[in-house]
Amino acid sequence: MNKWLFLCALLLCAQTSLFAQISVNGLITDENNQPLGYVSVALLNAADSSLAKGALTDAQGKYRIEQIVPGKYRIQSTMVGYTEQTTEVFEVLPESKNVTADLSLKPANNILNEAVVVAKRPLLEQKADRLVMNVSDSPVASGGSALEILQKMPGVIVVQDRVTLAGNSSVQIWIDGKPSQYADMNAVLRDLPGDQIDRIELITQPGAQFDAAGGSIINIILKRNANLGFNGNVALTTGGSRYDLAYAGTDDQTFYRLNPSVSMNYRKNKWNIFGSYSYQTRTSFNVIQVKRYIGQELYDQTNYTPSEFNVHNYRLGADFFATPKTTIGVLFRGFQRSGENRSSNVTQVFDAINNQFKGSFTTQNNSDSDRAHAMGNLNLRHEFNAKTGHVLNADMDYSQYMVQNVSRLNIFQNDGNSPESRSEQRLDQPIDILAGKLDYSLPFDSTFKADLGAKTSFATIDNDLQFLRGTTIDPAQSNDFLYRENINAGYLNLSKKLPKFDLNAGLRAEQTIVSGETEGVEVLDRNYLQWFPSASALYKIDKHFGLQSSYSRRVNRPSFQQQNPFAFFIDSLTFQQGNPTLLPEITNNGQLALTYDNQPFIRISYAKTDDVIFENAPRVEGTKTFSTSANLAEYERWAFELNFPIKYKKLIDGYGGNQFILNSYDAAYLGSTFQKSKWNWLAYWQVNVNLPADFKVEFGGWYMTKFLEEFFDIGAMGGVNLGVSKTFWDKRGRLSLSLNDLFYTQYSDVYVNYENIVLNFLQRNDTRNARLTFSYRFGNTELKAARRRDTGSETETSRVKVE
Repeated sequence: MNKWLFLCALLLCAQTSLFAQISVNGLITDENNQPLGYVSVALLNAADSSLAKGALTDAQGKYRIEQIVPGKYRIQSTMVGYTEQTTEVFEVLPESKNVTADLSLKPANNILNEAVVVAKRPLLEQKADRLVMNVSDSPVASGGSALEILQKMPGVIVVQDRVTLAGNSSVQIWIDGKPSQYADMNAVLRDLPGDQIDRIELITQPGAQFDAAGGSIINIILKRNANLGFNGNVALTTGGSRYDLAYAGTDDQTFYRLNPSVSMNYRKNKWNIFGSYSYQTRTSFNVIQVKRYIGQELYDQTNYTPSEFNVHNYRLGADFFATPKTTIGVLFRGFQRSGENRSSNVTQVFDAINNQFKGSFTTQNNSDSDRAHAMGNLNLRHEFNAKTGHVLNADMDYSQYMVQNVSRLNIFQNDGNSPESRSEQRLDQPIDILAGKLDYSLPFDSTFKADLGAKTSFATIDNDLQFLRGTTIDPAQSNDFLYRENINAGYLNLSKKLPKFDLNAGLRAEQTIVSGETEGVEVLDRNYLQWFPSASALYKIDKHFGLQSSYSRRVNRPSFQQQNPFAFFIDSLTFQQGNPTLLPEITNNGQLALTYDNQPFIRISYAKTDDVIFENAPRVEGTKTFSTSANLAEYERWAFELNFPIKYKKLIDGYGGNQFILNSYDAAYLGSTFQKSKWNWLAYWQVNVNLPADFKVEFGGWYMTKFLEEFFDIGAMGGVNLGVSKTFWDKRGRLSLSLNDLFYTQYSDVYVNYENIVLNFLQRNDTRNARLTFSYRFGNTELKAARRRDTGSETETSRVKVE
């Protein structure tokens, strides 16, 4: 630990002013060469037209933007009543001192037959360490939930309501760069409106600066407007679906959703204030058909669960630019959700030998749930030298989740004369998380940089489960499980740029302290230190092709739910039970990739995991089947990936891809050995068609052959989606229609046959639906993330000089 402190002190005391400051200034005039005051001026990154910095001209038409990092840029100026103008691309070098960029604006009504080029972010962008999917303008994304939009990401599949990456469930879900391994993130994703998402980042090989927990990281970045002045967006989504559910024993046919939302942003001088609110009400369903063989009997079950829920999502934040180098930010985010499920499970019992009917019974499980989440974040960013990337970031977070659930079980024979057996489960589960993080970047020169930091987090989870038979509490099925976790981490990452190579190497250390007790009795007590190295290299073959390789060591700690030792009943024959003796699983990952124009092209990856945590290890006790988590196996995974662009002139753009995946398990369980391997193929595509009159069509989908996940043989599945959008009112208004899972093929067909456990279940839910979304942008929308510029007069309307 002393070595870490010494290194931090050494780096913090290093020379901070390595380069002179670079500024961009200029003069904005009208068509008569008279100065224009209070014009919005934006410094845009040339690569994707994203905003780097902004300013307003003074009364004399002059502007100045300071602390510019070396790179390629454009200057864009906008003002009501004038045509937006943009300079040609100019490059700022480390040795540059000053850039002068003047622009002359023309009145909007003097421009006839204007030639306009719109530069937009591509759907997919391959960064150095992540794949980025930009979904903010996707018609298929409009009105959907975050869980539905995630399935547009190459290789991301939802199996049994769990997010997997090509069938691998060791995936971390982050929101705005912040993880939460304690809450049910799949439930959070179902309730998060997709209209709030700007982009999704897939980080398959996280480096030392990321938490070591979990496998690949899916980071969901929410929208945040950078426009000057006041602006916002309002939207309304309505949708529904229709099914024939007679096979599930119900005459329910139609389901609906309604989702209004509003977001606003105000940016002026030293303040940027932003916020959003959305409300969602929805009805849905879930059908599970199960055939389980227990001894000489076949239990044939059909479980139909209609649900209805209401969700309020809110977000409020502010950035205060205290000095040109220091920014202080605060953010509040949360949701409140109330819902109800009315489940009916009809079980028919047969003699498995001669298929003779022996009787039937019904289990009703009516549950009411309330979930709430509130998060507060305080952030400080200080740029010692923004040009060189000499930056210090400090974050403090406090999160609280509250889960309350009441499930009422009623079991009766279907002969009309049997008594009813009534029971009730009451769950009260508060979760408190406090985390602090410090990140420091120190460039030694323009090619060599060190990143180091530290993080600590404290989590307290209190699971109070009461099981009542009639009105009497059953102490054997009730418990109060108190779980505490403290993780302390530090990391160092070094990066070096050479003429043909980009090199990275890092090391992260994490100490984990965990305790758990039930009714005052300690059942869990661990304290361990782990090291996580990582490295990557990018070789630039030529201006188009690059070869990238990477390695990382990761940990997947057992979740709170997996370690809770008591049972939670789903129906009279099925329950889930935790395991407090679980150990963390360790994975070593490596990959080799070929990129073309920074787009993913060919990739080969390999992962080996020890002490694999089987999420659903099945067991049979009498007539009951339950699943528990257990460290059972070694797991190996090979993946061969081929991606390709789909493009035809300016009309069509998109991507397609294939993955060939081998999953192998070697496990000792129930006195026997489970050794099984299986290849599967995954294909996916996303195509955008840009039509006249501001129409856009989006067509996408995926298909995966039969695959293996733990003890489960899962049948082929897939989905096809179609979206159409139209913009109007000077691109302020937008109408989108989305049709999802057109052929209703996005369901799970699972088969298990191991030792005395033989079962098959088919799960369907509300995946085939239609959504219609109307959105309208109001306020100042002159400064856009996408670039809009004249093509024939750039050199006449702008003058750029780099010194």
